[in-house]
Amino acid sequence: MSNNSSKKKMVDISVSHVPKKEKQTSVGEDFKKLDKKKSAKQLEEKIEQFEKKEEERFSAGSGSALGGKKESKAPATYALLGLFLILLGGAVYSAIEFLPKAKIQITAKKIDWNYVEAVIAAKDIAAIDISQKQIPAEVFSVKKNFNFSFAATGKKQIEKKAGGKIIIYNSYSSSPQPLIAGTRFQSPDGKIFKLTERIVVPGAQVVEGKIVSSNIETTVAADQPGSQYNIGPMSRFSIPGFQGTPKEQGFYAESKEAMKGGFIGEAAYPTDEDIKKSKEKAGKDLKDYVDSCLSLLIPPEFKFIDASRQFNIIKEEVNSNTDEKGNFTVFAEGESLAIGFREADLISLIEKTAQTNLGESFKIKNYQLEYGVGRPDFKKGKISFAVDFKGVFEEPIDIELFRQKILNKNEKELKIFISSFSNIQKTTVSFWPFWVKRTPDNIKRVTIEVL
Repeated sequence: MSNNSSKKKMVDISVSHVPKKEKQTSVGEDFKKLDKKKSAKQLEEKIEQFEKKEEERFSAGSGSALGGKKESKAPATYALLGLFLILLGGAVYSAIEFLPKAKIQITAKKIDWNYVEAVIAAKDIAAIDISQKQIPAEVFSVKKNFNFSFAATGKKQIEKKAGGKIIIYNSYSSSPQPLIAGTRFQSPDGKIFKLTERIVVPGAQVVEGKIVSSNIETTVAADQPGSQYNIGPMSRFSIPGFQGTPKEQGFYAESKEAMKGGFIGEAAYPTDEDIKKSKEKAGKDLKDYVDSCLSLLIPPEFKFIDASRQFNIIKEEVNSNTDEKGNFTVFAEGESLAIGFREADLISLIEKTAQTNLGESFKIKNYQLEYGVGRPDFKKGKISFAVDFKGVFEEPIDIELFRQKILNKNEKELKIFISSFSNIQKTTVSFWPFWVKRTPDNIKRVTIEVL
């Protein structure tokens, strides 16, 4: 096949009418005259008929003057001719049935449309409201707390009392026994520890005539500062206030852990600058932590604009007492809030607003969207913000229906059909191979692109 056979025929449906060229005889025209639906069997039958007639004609005029038969190469020649015709017929059938293709490029009509408005996103809105320019929103929140440790840079002479926990037992009577803050408890070696708060020791139980003691756990602090009060666990503390009374043996206490913290001397303490910096650092670290926890809870389809997030410190306490390493602690509790909306809801609101002006069939082709700074109201769960939308709209074309309607149409029929679409600006059609004059009747051999 020559180089011309690989060329495509291009037809631009949108251009003005081009005068028809004079009709010329070509191989392509001959191919077009063939019936595509003839099978290979029909071609073979015609070839056999042709060969039979030629053999009869040859036999009639092939005898010599002496009546003898003359040798001839005609059978081989006719066999080659028949093979050639079969191959040619197959090639023609294939060219007509499998080669034709059509590619159609459609340029749809487009309209530029802008939207510059203030929009409200609120948690109490259930659906998109075009008239009020409102869309649904959700408020997300997370609360967390943490104890932060910081090094104290100050030094001073201090006195600290040891302290710890004791368990007080009542094996005296079934009546409860109140004890005021400051009630003394004495260790076997004479060291005094005092209750840090008022308590009531529950009454003992009497089971089968026997007293079963009750108990309560509480905290005590040493009577004097100093490391000498950092004593280990004790099996029994007496109550000096009950000495010489029947309650002396019925009330006692024990400690299962050592008393700690007693100290006299120079120690680290947090300065005002230490406390200021520690609060700032604790607040920042807590915010980062809480914001990260919040982000893990938010679905990916939600949009958050400037000023749509807020972090609040709910509680903050500084414990200026330093540990054995010279560190003090800051307890902080914070909450992170965020008001988000689905950007798809905003785009839908804009598209529906545009359709009231352009027509319901118009859809967004592409767009650019910019947000202004939000103005949130976290108590009401809403945020207002400005949007600047620049978009291109077009009427969608049913490509599959279009493809079905253009099958087996020539250039003139295509022009008439395409002109019925008001939303098509331009259409370019290309046929292949060069002799093809109409779209194929096989839908799979038609390609359509929308530009």
